[in-house]
Amino acid sequence: MEQNNAAFHHLDEDPISDQQKKRDNKTIDVDLASPSSVDAAISVKEEKYEIKWIKYILILGKPPPLTARQWKVFGLLALAGMFSTYDDTLKSVAVDQIQESLDIDDGEISYVIAIIRMGVIFALILNLTADKIGRRPMLLVTICGFALMTGITAGAMNVYWFTLVQCMAKMFIHTEYLLSNISILEEFDTGDRGWAVGAISSLCVMGSALCIIMYGPLGSYEYGWRVLYAIGVLPLVVLAFLRRNLPETRLFERKQAAENEDIHDVTNQTFIRRFLKPFRDLQGHYVLLIKSCVLLFVRGFCGFPAEFFMFKVLQERYGYSTLEVTAITIGGGALSIFAYVSAGKLSDRVGRRPVLSVIYALYFATLIAFYNSDGGAFTVISWVLFAASMFGLDVLNAALVSEIFPTLTRATATAVVVVVQVIGTVIGIVVEGAIYQKTRDHWRSTTLVSLPGFVCVGLVWLLPESAFSNLDDSEHPDGIQMEQRGIT
Repeated sequence: MEQNNAAFHHLDEDPISDQQKKRDNKTIDVDLASPSSVDAAISVKEEKYEIKWIKYILILGKPPPLTARQWKVFGLLALAGMFSTYDDTLKSVAVDQIQESLDIDDGEISYVIAIIRMGVIFALILNLTADKIGRRPMLLVTICGFALMTGITAGAMNVYWFTLVQCMAKMFIHTEYLLSNISILEEFDTGDRGWAVGAISSLCVMGSALCIIMYGPLGSYEYGWRVLYAIGVLPLVVLAFLRRNLPETRLFERKQAAENEDIHDVTNQTFIRRFLKPFRDLQGHYVLLIKSCVLLFVRGFCGFPAEFFMFKVLQERYGYSTLEVTAITIGGGALSIFAYVSAGKLSDRVGRRPVLSVIYALYFATLIAFYNSDGGAFTVISWVLFAASMFGLDVLNAALVSEIFPTLTRATATAVVVVVQVIGTVIGIVVEGAIYQKTRDHWRSTTLVSLPGFVCVGLVWLLPESAFSNLDDSEHPDGIQMEQRGIT
């Protein structure tokens, strides 16, 4: 068996997993906003249950019964994630107003966004730290950091100020996104992970929805985008609440404890050696890491330019007003947001790879259709399908890549893959900008950059299937090999 096949990892289930599989479907009324209510439920016993009012949040589909601890982690990460999507959406939806206010030419905007995207590379450092000190401390740091940078952006007086601060905000935002997905995967059981990641992502989009709703009446004003950025400091208010209530993931705690019991004395190791340990732990999994990086690089290169300019297309190419853009995105987004949960739940049943390959094909097909339509009903329909498939890709790429690496290196490996994806987005937006200099047409240049993206449909199948596995099994020499189980 090759090393990269032996490298496939399974999520660890709780010691009482056999008991938990006998799901107790009774309904318990728990208030996620009340720490005492949640902690009281935890203290009774670790059994799964449903929260009766959760069924009214339609975008979550039919949630599975979860333990009190899982419900708490779910609620707190969703609350924090809602704010993390706000900044990314604002930069895209208000790009015209930002360009006008800061005197950024159409030929320069691609390069400004490329520099801002480079901030995600620094997320690798924060994720390395998360593999050493835990998910919870770094989640709190990132929530505070991105909120502060978003607020400072409101006072940007020139393109240099805006670019620098947004580059730092991007570092915090993507670290928070990565660690939230990792925390979910390390807390939830096999069969529930896809739903959990999808549900968290769908709730996070509420931050985007808030941004778009407020952009409608404020976007046409000279300082409207500054007011919208100032609102981004709200996560600081949430931080104190999260500090008391967000637990460290149990899987990380167990792995950290096992590492601390190692008979080798690591106290004399240099700081650099300890800091780089997660990279050394990846030894034997490099082939898997390279395959993941290739997939996400192509996705970033071919897809990001279209995602960034989609609101600009609606306003400049098709002539929609700010209020009409809000109506289209809220109406269509309300439908496409179901793709988050649907993609996650479906992949829990049939596997990540089959669903991902279909969504990749739909994503690039509707992208091209949207950028080359006539501005009428077909434009709106293609945009809705494009947005829905984009949401689905976010969920399944995050789940698949995170699940195939061991616990103590998962944050590091995921960060490496995402950094490579961001490098792909940077190169993609730079190439788009270079083509624009020749064509003076963002729509044509974006279409040309997206065409190679269809290769992702095949690249997905180079990775092992992860939907039906538990992480810890393959972290031992005698772990379950997926090819022996008929899953390749």
